[in-house]
Amino acid sequence: MHPNAVSAHPTPAPNRDATVFVNGKFLAQRTTGVQRVAQALLAAIDADPALPAERFVVLAPPQARNPGLRRMVWRRVGPAGLPLHLWEQAELPWAARGGLLLSLAGSAPWFSGRCAAMLHDAALWDVPEAYTTGFRLWYRALFQRLARRADVLFTVSAFSGRRLSQVLGRSRITVLRNGADHLDGVEPHPQVLRRLGLQGQRFLLTVGSRSPAKNLPMLAEAYARSGLGPEVPLVSVGGGSAGVFASAPELTLPPGWIEAGVVDDGDLKALYGAALALLVPSRHEGFCLPAAEALHEGCAVMATRATALPELFGDDVAAWPVDDAAAWAPALRRLVDDETWRVALVASGQRSLGDARWACTARQLVAAVLPGAA
Repeated sequence: MHPNAVSAHPTPAPNRDATVFVNGKFLAQRTTGVQRVAQALLAAIDADPALPAERFVVLAPPQARNPGLRRMVWRRVGPAGLPLHLWEQAELPWAARGGLLLSLAGSAPWFSGRCAAMLHDAALWDVPEAYTTGFRLWYRALFQRLARRADVLFTVSAFSGRRLSQVLGRSRITVLRNGADHLDGVEPHPQVLRRLGLQGQRFLLTVGSRSPAKNLPMLAEAYARSGLGPEVPLVSVGGGSAGVFASAPELTLPPGWIEAGVVDDGDLKALYGAALALLVPSRHEGFCLPAAEALHEGCAVMATRATALPELFGDDVAAWPVDDAAAWAPALRRLVDDETWRVALVASGQRSLGDARWACTARQLVAAVLPGAA
């Protein structure tokens, strides 16, 4: 099957004449993985003259930013000052009446008419300890409701499709593999290397939230055992989200570990371009967009053999145990010392990922929500 192919599970055919209203809540949020996916899909639909972008109407909160869409209709709805959750549950369904409401960023209204949604993974069931109790209970209930009533459910990997089918009791879940080319038009910001003291330095990189599922304490232990720091720094990019993730295990930062925090796209592209490798120590991933980004930018990736990672990036890249810092430590040293191995990891990961372009994913999305239009 083509890497971006839609699963063979049939999906109900939405009305081909319907307007697709897009849940624009994500445009008022900080950009993390799910927001990135939604932004990239809309941009790809909007940019493709073969796709009916004019059939899509983005409904956004008053405080949302316009992402530069040219062909899609853009509409701010609802009064200013509403919390985003209340806007999504109360204002959005009313504004979307009469069409199909498409939610791409993992959240959706409880009450609405016809709908389609993207559920990125089953982490709420697989790593429940990573989430606060309130967040976990609400989203488990919402996912179960969407499984019963959505016209189409999407996810991002075959692994996530299987797990969601198991926990939700719905077999009809359409797989849309993420693209990786969304940084192509971004100008790298080399000044981030100066700001972090990395000019002329070899360094390793990890990118992700502070969720316990990202397993950073194991990586910190492995890095300390490797003896690489501080000569070869390890740069950690990302942040937490209060109210979403449970408190992560205490992270003792070894010498050479640099906390970069949240960075913009230009900074991220510069870091991928300069790093020796991206490290993915995760316990659970539905896709892992940073790994796809890094490989697309020609940066080697070293990942755990957990959940969706071997499926997406291959057994050479996703080869390492989740909780064995002693196994990771010598591999980190080899990443630094063995350029031939790093080049081989890039080539192997790119082969496994395949032609990961958002244009392909966008066409499959449109075909699912507007049959016959793509």
